[in-house]
Amino acid sequence: MKQIWYFIFSILVCGFTHLQAVDYATDIQPIFTANCISCHGGDNGLHLDSYANVMEGNSNNGPVITAGNADSSILVQKISGTANFGGRMPAGNPSYFDSHQDELQLIKDWINEGALENPLGITKLNTIPDNIILKPIYPNPFNPSATISWEQPKAENVNINIFNLKGELANEFSFTKSQPGFNSFSWHPENLPAGIYLIRFTGETLTVTQKAIYLK
Repeated sequence: MKQIWYFIFSILVCGFTHLQAVDYATDIQPIFTANCISCHGGDNGLHLDSYANVMEGNSNNGPVITAGNADSSILVQKISGTANFGGRMPAGNPSYFDSHQDELQLIKDWINEGALENPLGITKLNTIPDNIILKPIYPNPFNPSATISWEQPKAENVNINIFNLKGELANEFSFTKSQPGFNSFSWHPENLPAGIYLIRFTGETLTVTQKAIYLK
């Protein structure tokens, strides 16, 4: 009987561990979007704006991602400061991952688990929501940029106005007929002081405000 209970417990533990697998879209891409694609989302060089581009990435020193071995992956070496060539990433804030060890560990875990796009093997049959949804701003607090993302059921106009605590408009962005499904952009508050900002998101069927803390 004791052996049977041990067997059942082992299955439950293994199943729980499997369900905790790191997911690229929800766990990893937001980190790259917030910190990396301002330099690595253009037309040339390494692209970190999608799973396919990340996995296709290569360098003069080898593959950017070595699935199953985070320490041998050029990307991990560059963001952790252990690479013996070139500058550290992110270029605009090289010490970012020193103060965000949880995000660095998440990237390492994802690679060590096999660098899969969908680790649970679940196919999403419908990624279009019934209503427009504003995602939490990520990261928050942030420096140098924050990702503002949302999902919407149909193409519609979206406005994002950013205010300081005095009620003064700091930045504004308009998206004409943004596509159904997932949308995001990276906010870089250049020439703005550190502090608390209110992000007002306005769609055709939703107006909501979130607070973001900009650090320097």
